[in-house]
Amino acid sequence: MGEAVETAAQADEAAIPLTAIALAVGIAVASLYVVYIAPVLFAEVLVDGALSYALFRHLRGHDRQHWLASAFARTIWPFTATAVFLVAVGAAMAAYAPGAKSVGQVVKHASAQRATK
Repeated sequence: MGEAVETAAQADEAAIPLTAIALAVGIAVASLYVVYIAPVLFAEVLVDGALSYALFRHLRGHDRQHWLASAFARTIWPFTATAVFLVAVGAAMAAYAPGAKSVGQVVKHASAQRATK
């Protein structure tokens, strides 16, 4: 039993230096990896910088308008088409099942129609 306690005490003494060595090795490996990928990383950063500069120059020439105006301009036709479609579907359902106040009632009316046939 005494030998087990002595071995545990020696392990605690070695834990701090082993942790420091493992940390130093990890930092060295990470640093070497960054140096290894540096050409690819530099090329990617260079391309990103060039694209960002070109995009900024392109956008700087446009007049700034309020975001609501551009949102309205981009969504008016899809909104109108959706509204017209929904009105047409609602009118068709009202003609098919007069007095129905929900889609569920239209489905119930269709089920009743099939049952009577």
